[in-house]
Amino acid sequence: MSDDELGRLKSDLDVMRGAMGLHVPFGKGVLAVGISLMATAALAAVVSLLVERDSLQQALPTAVMVAGLIGLFLRSRRTPGLDPEVVNQVAVSICIYGVVWVAACGYLIAGIAGPSLEPSRTAALHASSVGLLLTFSFLLVRSAFRSRQRHYCLGLAVSTLLAGMLLPVLDWHYSYPLAHGLMAVGYLAGVAIQSAQLREAVASHAAD
Repeated sequence: MSDDELGRLKSDLDVMRGAMGLHVPFGKGVLAVGISLMATAALAAVVSLLVERDSLQQALPTAVMVAGLIGLFLRSRRTPGLDPEVVNQVAVSICIYGVVWVAACGYLIAGIAGPSLEPSRTAALHASSVGLLLTFSFLLVRSAFRSRQRHYCLGLAVSTLLAGMLLPVLDWHYSYPLAHGLMAVGYLAGVAIQSAQLREAVASHAAD
């Protein structure tokens, strides 16, 4: 087989791999970002259980978001021209943290002010929180199925779905630590998904 034929064959294989979605735009560095987010969220859950001051509680999600931005910055310094999909992943991860946190605040407000509010207003608070979580769960799942590069969204959807199921039934005193803990679970699921994708991509490259 001539060099030209080998070149065309390799080109055809690259096209097939792209069509099959075996190529991923991220490397092991993005796993480190996910792990740092997971560790920070887990630590925030522990701290949230130990502190009572509301100002400190409100500062915790900010710390997690800052950790995500720092991880993205360090990653961009190591890899110039970082793929936009990786930047999008960090942005989505931080956004979903905010969504779960807002939902947790809604349940907390309903729990604290519930006795002094009309039943209809309390129900509206719960409905708003559930609606917010279900809406973003749907958007995450849809995004994951549209692109293999965004399968990490399934991990984030774990957080929103669990929040929708657990926040309404557990004591509202645990809304804050539960929100942090559920985000840690979601980040862990995202890391597991992307780790499996990287192994698959490496195996495919080795086979070529």
